[in-house]
Amino acid sequence: MALHRNIIQKNRNNKHKSNDWKKLNGTLKTGKQMNKKINNATKNTKNTKNEISRKVLHSSIGFIALYLCPIADPITIRNVLFVSFVIIVLIEIIRFKSQAINNCYIKVVGFLMRESEKNKINGVIYYLAGCISVLTIFPKDIATLSIIILSWCDTAASFFGRKFGHYTYKFKNGKSLAGTLGAIMIGFLAALLFWGKKTKTNMINEERSWIPEKSIISLPLLSLLTGIIGGISELIDICGLDDNFVLPLASGSLLWIMLKLSYYCC
Repeated sequence: MALHRNIIQKNRNNKHKSNDWKKLNGTLKTGKQMNKKINNATKNTKNTKNEISRKVLHSSIGFIALYLCPIADPITIRNVLFVSFVIIVLIEIIRFKSQAINNCYIKVVGFLMRESEKNKINGVIYYLAGCISVLTIFPKDIATLSIIILSWCDTAASFFGRKFGHYTYKFKNGKSLAGTLGAIMIGFLAALLFWGKKTKTNMINEERSWIPEKSIISLPLLSLLTGIIGGISELIDICGLDDNFVLPLASGSLLWIMLKLSYYCC
């Protein structure tokens, strides 16, 4: 009987130890899960701050283009941007050659970068390349509006897509109908502001791509079509190229074609 009682007591002790281990493991797992949640929350907060900083800078370029490009020589602006482009490309090459320099670079301008850009080409290179391209190819007003579309429509698509994208249809490239509609709306307002402002300037007709007296397109219709062009340009994906490069070229090309056709149809 004594032996039987000892065996029972031993089993009870083993059972208590097993339960204690289970509780300890459960506590450890809960702690790990909490740490993981905290780390993810911290990372998401940091990414959100970086994205806001990027979009503020991104949008500010549109205001500069709106007020500077119409009165400045586009060749001069293009040359300044080209010099900036060369400098940034050289910096990118150097930072990828040295991890220490890359770490220093990230500390200085990391608040403007996405996590994915810290180990690959910075998006500002594509942004500058897009701006330089439209200033080289298109007339001043179309080039300026293309840069404004790049600055404001892309930001609007990102904002509305993040805020309301889960309520609307998703395209194959991951973008949402909400983002596209947001880009169209902001593109419409930007075009209304830009083209309306242009008609009040003393710019000679030969420098204008849209002349109200000669075109069959009215200002409201032109603004609406420009907004649609901005939304489509932001939505399309060409061979996986960066949006900052594709968007101004696509919108500039579509604007140029639309305005040329409006005169041929007169």
